[in-house]
Amino acid sequence: MATFKTRKKKDGTVVHSAQIRIMKAGVQAFSEAKSFEGRGAEKNARLWAANREAEVKKLLANGKSLSDLSIAQAMARYLKEHENVPKPLGKTKRGTMRLMSEEPILSTIALAEITASDILNYLRKRHDEDNAKPATVLQDLAYIRVLAKYARVAWSIPVNLQEIEDASGVASQLGIVDRSTCRDRRPTYDELQKICSYKHREKNGKGRMSEFKTPLDDIVLFAVFSARRLGEIVRLEWNDLDALKGTILVKDMKHPRKKIGNNMTLFLPRRAIKLIEKQPKVEGESRIFPYAESTIGAAFQRACRWADIEDLTFHDLRHEGVSHLFELQLSVPEVSMVSGHRSWSNLARYTHLTQAGYYDKYSVLGKELGEAGLIGQPSP
Repeated sequence: MATFKTRKKKDGTVVHSAQIRIMKAGVQAFSEAKSFEGRGAEKNARLWAANREAEVKKLLANGKSLSDLSIAQAMARYLKEHENVPKPLGKTKRGTMRLMSEEPILSTIALAEITASDILNYLRKRHDEDNAKPATVLQDLAYIRVLAKYARVAWSIPVNLQEIEDASGVASQLGIVDRSTCRDRRPTYDELQKICSYKHREKNGKGRMSEFKTPLDDIVLFAVFSARRLGEIVRLEWNDLDALKGTILVKDMKHPRKKIGNNMTLFLPRRAIKLIEKQPKVEGESRIFPYAESTIGAAFQRACRWADIEDLTFHDLRHEGVSHLFELQLSVPEVSMVSGHRSWSNLARYTHLTQAGYYDKYSVLGKELGEAGLIGQPSP
């Protein structure tokens, strides 16, 4: 039987909640609740309750319960239950958990009966057979922990969390899991030139020129000069730009806990503003760079392969941008007002200086994009 409630949050948002309770032999055999917000929330709540109740009743009729779910099945259920929630899963978490839900080993382990040995065997397989790096394996372990904690509360599955911690300790001793090392890869100026020339590459060796609809060259340079992540770049809007002050509102910046609404007004260096001014305004489109994140990311990787550039990611451009700001001898507060970092400890891992003293690696672009530095800051 399902019950429904409606309430208002402090900000006026209407929340529709559904709760199902299933009785068996006069005893409550199952209980679960879920809340929905936004357009169609009431309809979604009722639809979820009907489908979920039918699903659980079918399990109980077959003598099964949610406690019989394998880790892989539980991962799939977790993803499904987080499809229409106020705080959606991040791209990395969603993608990794989807792959884990298809992992054969995890499909043979019941979540309710999980043991440290089971987890360690899976982590060994990821490290030894799949050649996953310790930091990647650690991420898998973290998502198993997240799933277990969720299952205990949301599904009333008695998962032994200590088994996960025991496996974590042994895996750490064996070097199977570890935190990621500080990456110091920076693109050279020649590498960036090659990537930017990719849109004008020769096609099939016949001298025919092929151009992307996306201005990959401008976006790559903008990523460097603004020190912005790709996901943030494609969300920037014209209305949030103040070219005179040299600032822009960056929406939904990456945050370890706050996935939505983490908006910050940050400074843009002169050259980043010049690149924005080059972009045409598209009728009916509010974004400055109106392209899909996946399209740009794929084009960047193709450009790297075409130019024989190894071990370079789009995120390395942010590393390059932050390091370059320090090479321009900007202070820590000035750099953080561009990058959005809240602490020096987080900012320090991005600084990989090429040489001491003032150094403008991109001075050759001065005629096209102007001087380095921030608006209002005197040029060296």
